[in-house]
Amino acid sequence: MAGIVRTLLTLFFLLAALRSQAQDPTIEKRTQKQFEGLWENKKNTRRLKISFRQGYAMITDWTDRIQKPESGDIYKAFLKNGKLIMPEETDHRAPYSEIIFKNNRLIYLTKSILPKPGTKKFSQETSKQRHRR
Repeated sequence: MAGIVRTLLTLFFLLAALRSQAQDPTIEKRTQKQFEGLWENKKNTRRLKISFRQGYAMITDWTDRIQKPESGDIYKAFLKNGKLIMPEETDHRAPYSEIIFKNNRLIYLTKSILPKPGTKKFSQETSKQRHRR
């Protein structure tokens, strides 16, 4: 009997923890709206196009001087705690990255794949501004 009660309590706390990690759908939609669209960095003519599908964000990254959007790099990101998270991919040498929305700008943070001792947590930071038509 004590084992059943312990198992039920464990199951209850596990379900409560999982439920608290789930994002509120209205907050998720609002966050998606903040990120979605065409972004540009006029300084280096770099552009990002962010769209959402089936639980993830698709990010197309290209440089106007060299590429067209169709030949840009495509990344997959996941919305978590108000940020777009791109997990590290060692096969393609893509570092862990986060994109944060702040003051109508995107802040792009990247971790080094092979960090040197004493380096900062994020080694690169670039700001993007929304392209308005």
